[in-house]
Amino acid sequence: MSMFRFQTGSGNKAPISTIGDGRGALCLHGMTGTPFEVRTVGEGLAGIGYSVEVPVLAGHGGTLRDLASTQWPDWLASAERAMDQLRGHVGDRPIAIVGFSMGGLLALRLARLYPERIAALVIMAAPLRMRPFQTRGVRALGRLPVDFKAYPFVCIPKLKGSDVSDPEMRDANPSLRAFPLSAVTSLFDLMDQVRADLPNIHAPTLVIHGRQDHTVPMEDSLELTGSLGSEVIERLWLERSFHIVTLDVERSAVTSAITSFLARHLGADGAGEAGKMRPP
Repeated sequence: MSMFRFQTGSGNKAPISTIGDGRGALCLHGMTGTPFEVRTVGEGLAGIGYSVEVPVLAGHGGTLRDLASTQWPDWLASAERAMDQLRGHVGDRPIAIVGFSMGGLLALRLARLYPERIAALVIMAAPLRMRPFQTRGVRALGRLPVDFKAYPFVCIPKLKGSDVSDPEMRDANPSLRAFPLSAVTSLFDLMDQVRADLPNIHAPTLVIHGRQDHTVPMEDSLELTGSLGSEVIERLWLERSFHIVTLDVERSAVTSAITSFLARHLGADGAGEAGKMRPP
């Protein structure tokens, strides 16, 4: 019997790339995920004129072996390339980065590396520490004298599927069915780096978390809001949502909050050929 009890969904996992006005938004999905996780946000922003990039991060969108062969610097490099592509459309005007889960960690890292390029951040359910028993177990396995990148099926299965309460969205989500151990170990290294970065990140930030999240503890977002160096930190705690807040039952509230927050920090700009799609 397979360790996987659910099937990968058939939702649209293609990247998004739009040429809009001078406002730019980079949207980053989570580990094992695809652009499907942040598609509603990306399409919503494109629909009101933003230039938008929603890339497939390195190692994602394919197989467990693909993801197991990458580490966090690879994920960051693919996000940097998408940011550079976006800046090709908006010029030197600072952009927003919207990051979900691991994508939120990458957004924070980019804000630390390129502060002059970032006008605002939206961080959704970013894992700063995870639960202690999870960390101890993965770290113990990671210390074994084994190159787990060569064994992609040494993984942590998602026994109940994606952490979404909306059954339709959970079934549609085309994410991988497990977390390769090598990728999780690298994710923990990224968490360590980002925690050290937080006091030196000053971009206005909206932090979003579902109170019913079974994947990332709420305490991580509380730590985030208490550690950031930004003078502007807004919070949205969702009463009914699980981990993937962009797909769950309060997703319209998420998109609305993001749109309002970015309007305050990126302004309004009707210039340009808004919402024109181009091939990824």
